[in-house]
Amino acid sequence: MQTSVNAIEKANVLRKEFLEIEINHDELLSIEQFYRCLDKKLRRQFDRELGDQLYQRMNKSFNNKITVDEFIKVFLQAEEILKNKIEGCKKQILDYNKQRKYVSSQFDSIKDSERVNQYGIKEDSHLTVELLEGINFPAQNVSVILKLENQKQEIQQQNGPSLQWNKTLNFKISTGLEELQLFFYTINHPNIPQLLGTVTLSLSHLTNQTKIEDCCQLFDKNGQQTQTKIKLRSQWIFNDSKSLSHQIEVWNEQIKTAQDDLIDFEKDLATLYEPFPNYVQLIRSIEKEDLAINHQPPNTLVMTPINNVSSQYDYKLYTRLSILIVMGLSVFICFGKTQFLDLIICFFFIIEFEFNRLYKQRLIYYSVAVGISLLCDLVWAIKYSRGFWGSEATETDKYYAIENGPNRLALILLYVSFVFKLILCALLGALSQEMPEKLEEQLPNKNKQGKQQLLYQKNKTAQFGEDNSTFYNY
Repeated sequence: MQTSVNAIEKANVLRKEFLEIEINHDELLSIEQFYRCLDKKLRRQFDRELGDQLYQRMNKSFNNKITVDEFIKVFLQAEEILKNKIEGCKKQILDYNKQRKYVSSQFDSIKDSERVNQYGIKEDSHLTVELLEGINFPAQNVSVILKLENQKQEIQQQNGPSLQWNKTLNFKISTGLEELQLFFYTINHPNIPQLLGTVTLSLSHLTNQTKIEDCCQLFDKNGQQTQTKIKLRSQWIFNDSKSLSHQIEVWNEQIKTAQDDLIDFEKDLATLYEPFPNYVQLIRSIEKEDLAINHQPPNTLVMTPINNVSSQYDYKLYTRLSILIVMGLSVFICFGKTQFLDLIICFFFIIEFEFNRLYKQRLIYYSVAVGISLLCDLVWAIKYSRGFWGSEATETDKYYAIENGPNRLALILLYVSFVFKLILCALLGALSQEMPEKLEEQLPNKNKQGKQQLLYQKNKTAQFGEDNSTFYNY
């Protein structure tokens, strides 16, 4: 329902855009008049390549003329297609980046640990050959023998003339100088094999370590080419580091291609929007509305606004500064006395403060906790401050207050923290008066929850008037 409302609203705005140049929505236009309208709206020449593609898709049933409504229909279709392509490119880029990251992590894990021989080939290097099909083979039973150095494998008989093997074979490679030989035999009565032809494959064209598909002609026993062909797919992995490095390059190229396509699609959409500034404003307003909905998580506990916004801002600012100062002082006081209570209070308060989880009763609890901490510090200060007052101090007091430097620093900072704790208690009390009694559950607007697709975002910063050379066909 919301989508149809947006479509109607968009169509009405586009009709008003044409009314500004005195063109009614049902007025018939030739191609020349159509371009003059767009040029007049844009105050320069509209992109003719894009205009031609739009015009070709319109219903020209009135003596090769169109109406504004027909243009609007095609315009909205083109907009939707471009947005889908833009979103598709973004998803592709994200997927390609994930793949590249995965391959890069594999590369980093083996690049320094892989062991290779004097030929630069890893210990478990192997050649994989997949026989796909045979072409123009005789209508007889055919068997295949594959040889590589002292390795030999055989494929059972198949009937011609069009053979479908789909067999995969592996051969160990040591130097990279080996050659794979394939011998094809026909089986005549009484089971006497007759050489049909041979194929020799070198490893030199497999050094990029990717799968390569070949269609090779067979040579008879005299070295002459025959009409018989074999299709096969082969891959040689001889160095994992190089293979992964090549895969990273491939992903980089695909990412670059997708990014270039994304730029082209965004330019095309910007070109489509150029003549219609009011329509662009509508798109931006709908976009902001959709973003607000999509960033509102369902069933989220949020704090209701405080009535006195200006005083709330001041209280929050001063409270944040005070709690940070008290926390900093507590860290240094820990050199002379245990101050873990203050650190725990500050830590939990900051977390709940930043995540908007505070309400009136909870602030009162924090005020009480700060008061208890203040009382504990006062008792400690009274006992160990006597070392500053003269001969009445005991040896233990002198040790804590005078002879131990960190304790003297802790005592001085403790007096400073008294002031900020008193200020903090006052701020917490004042802030609690303007906070709600409890957290309230705020649900998203159900009427707006049906909007699933974000509208085009890049266009809001697009610089109209750039040269747009390509537009992708629908």
